[in-house]
Amino acid sequence: MSSKLKKIFMVGSLACLTVIASTALAQTGAFPNQPLKLVIPYPPGGALSVLGAVVTTSAEQHFGQPMISLVRAGGGGATGSALVAQTPADGYTLLLGEPTIVSLRPQVEKLPYTSDDFVPVARLTKAPIMFVAASAAPFSDLKGMIDYAKANPNKLLYSSDNKNGWTYTGFELLKKSAGIEMKGVEFGGGGPAITNVLGGNTMAYAGDPSILMDHIKAGKLKALCVADSSRYELAKDVPTCKEAGANIEWSLWIGVLVRKGTPADRVEKLRASFAALSKDDAFLRILARTNTTLAYMDGAQFSKFVADEQSSLKKLYDAK
Repeated sequence: MSSKLKKIFMVGSLACLTVIASTALAQTGAFPNQPLKLVIPYPPGGALSVLGAVVTTSAEQHFGQPMISLVRAGGGGATGSALVAQTPADGYTLLLGEPTIVSLRPQVEKLPYTSDDFVPVARLTKAPIMFVAASAAPFSDLKGMIDYAKANPNKLLYSSDNKNGWTYTGFELLKKSAGIEMKGVEFGGGGPAITNVLGGNTMAYAGDPSILMDHIKAGKLKALCVADSSRYELAKDVPTCKEAGANIEWSLWIGVLVRKGTPADRVEKLRASFAALSKDDAFLRILARTNTTLAYMDGAQFSKFVADEQSSLKKLYDAK
């Protein structure tokens, strides 16, 4: 072999070794070594899209890579959830999830994914559902809404998200507790549902207080009650639904999950990074500006919480 050929062979060999070493490092070494994607499964304007923006704004210093918010709305959250369930289990694609798309709907509907397709990483927030009325609605408290519904069966039109969604289930609980009939219009997510109650197309809605508080303060919506055992910390003047006449509790958690099969060391790295994010003063300040309260839960606690919730929601659904 000529010296020139030997030189070309050596350079080529070194290049191959570099590629192999880089690939091995990407697979077994530093993680993450490329941007992460946080899939938001609902349209803009709802609680998940707002929290997703806060998380991705603050994430890079704790993950070592940028985190990109990726809105994949459709199917009442099923499109985005299925996307994560079908991507490689490498830890780079995360799902921002909530109770109905993770714990309820996969158990009671035929969806392109199952609850077992995900591994819980960390819970970030939790808030009770808040019932509100449009500013022009002919009632200003929960008793007034119940009385109106009883006097006008199925005449009270309310904004809903999706069948078996968070708002949908909240109103189903209210109807059962109060013995009333109302008609919901499903808009495919919290953002469009809120837009329609603000526009006067519907009389009522129920959703995350973090999204509703500014509208309430501006007089565009009327707060009726929060479905929790105690009053909401950021709205102490709003009664619980039990105080207002309906004995119901229904809360929304928002947390991060990855596809099942993601290497355990990567799951733990993600958990450690979210734990650090949850203590970040800048992150907490931004959360506060969006009327959101941190309710962080680590991986082991969150996994148990989700498993218990799946069992209780299945029983609740079967009892309907």
